[in-house]
Amino acid sequence: MEDCPCPCGWNTVVFKPAELTPGTASIFVEILEEAGLPAGVLNMLVGSGRTVGEAIIQDPRIKAISFTGSNGVGMHINEVAAKRGARVTLEMGGKNAVIVMEDADLDAAASAIASGAFGATGQRCTATSRVIAMPQIQEELLERVVAKAKAMKMGAGLDESSDLAPAVDAKQFDVDLKYIDLAKADGAKLIYGGKKVDINGGYFVEPTIFANVSPDMRIFQEEVFGPVLSIYKAKSFEDSIKAANSVQYGLASAIFTQDNKRIMRFIEDIEVGMVHVNEPTIGGEAQLPFGGSKATGVGPREMGEEGINFFTEIKTVFINYSGTGVQASIR
Repeated sequence: MEDCPCPCGWNTVVFKPAELTPGTASIFVEILEEAGLPAGVLNMLVGSGRTVGEAIIQDPRIKAISFTGSNGVGMHINEVAAKRGARVTLEMGGKNAVIVMEDADLDAAASAIASGAFGATGQRCTATSRVIAMPQIQEELLERVVAKAKAMKMGAGLDESSDLAPAVDAKQFDVDLKYIDLAKADGAKLIYGGKKVDINGGYFVEPTIFANVSPDMRIFQEEVFGPVLSIYKAKSFEDSIKAANSVQYGLASAIFTQDNKRIMRFIEDIEVGMVHVNEPTIGGEAQLPFGGSKATGVGPREMGEEGINFFTEIKTVFINYSGTGVQASIR
């Protein structure tokens, strides 16, 4: 930013957290300040995306924009940034699938599915929202996932004994219930959950599991961002890949199998940015790129070297001393 008191060479940041969750963002900024980050390098603004966020993306001093959120907002940011030549990286929706083959470790698969689908109340982009299972093991897998869901305790997020916290607000609560009703109307079979729960006036929805789901159903295709899981019985390994790829998103996917040939085929054919083998769809590591393909991502990936390069201007310098050419790439 102009007139910034920070040392020359720093990339200054304007940080706008989600308007519903500014508390953790504020603590994060305080930690960086205590660690010695110079004043002016990181500047946090709170407020609605419609006002504060719009002002940020329209400001010509903002040269690069990194956004995580919905596709509607993300594509608007992309349009505004393109008109003034600002670079963008967008991490948007996800509809992540776990494929479970007949040779899978079903205990490991069930644990990964339950934590991926219901942990953080399903409110993360890498949450597991679809299971694609081989017919030989679907019923046994379903029993184990249901048992995991039944064992979860619903309660306040600050209560360390809670496994499932409420939806973030009334709007998301209504979305969760809407998709549960849509799934029933489309013919999916409710196996477990599906009800709202009154706990101290919070927006609680039971962990919910649907079977008899087909790939054309909205519950299979559209992001819910809540604790709602759908299960499709695949006809074959090829059918499982086809079903997993049938959605518009391409963030994360996982497969559970002991067959190396299938693992390699899965890695090659699945249309996502992050692939997991015999582990949950959730999670990421700071040194690795984070993001997806298709409608999930625009621009370079977050994190890893790609994330650093996004915020970096690379300058190539050619220096000639006494007729001897010396070339260097300087960042």
